[in-house]
Amino acid sequence: MKILILTVSLLILSSLAALAASQVRYAPLTPELVSSGVKIIDIRTEKEWRETGVVKGTLGLTFFREDKSYDADAFLAKLKRHVTTNERIAILCRTGNRSDKVSRYLVQHGFTSVTNLDGGVTRAKEAGIRLVPYTQDNVLFTAVR
Repeated sequence: MKILILTVSLLILSSLAALAASQVRYAPLTPELVSSGVKIIDIRTEKEWRETGVVKGTLGLTFFREDKSYDADAFLAKLKRHVTTNERIAILCRTGNRSDKVSRYLVQHGFTSVTNLDGGVTRAKEAGIRLVPYTQDNVLFTAVR
């Protein structure tokens, strides 16, 4: 009986640990986060990058097209060429709404350390995050189609 209780307890604890590890985290983009080594994935459109600038060194990978359509499978395949599912990543958009959807999608598809950057670029600028003009050199890769 003790072995059965111990086995069930271990199964429950491991399930809870897996569930906790697969949750989206929420945090604003801060200078500390930028310098922490987390890979920042900017999912905005190229037009948005040109309008506001980008955080230097981000990975630019558009999720939603200008017409609001998307190809989630293509996005996932492109992302997996540049990050593994167990790497720390942070998803960035203009205000945090699109990045929340994408963050949840990534957790559902096996990513274990995903942070939605609350407030997006809008809040980051208010926090003093320096944006640089968008060029191919300021974004590590660009996949906008």
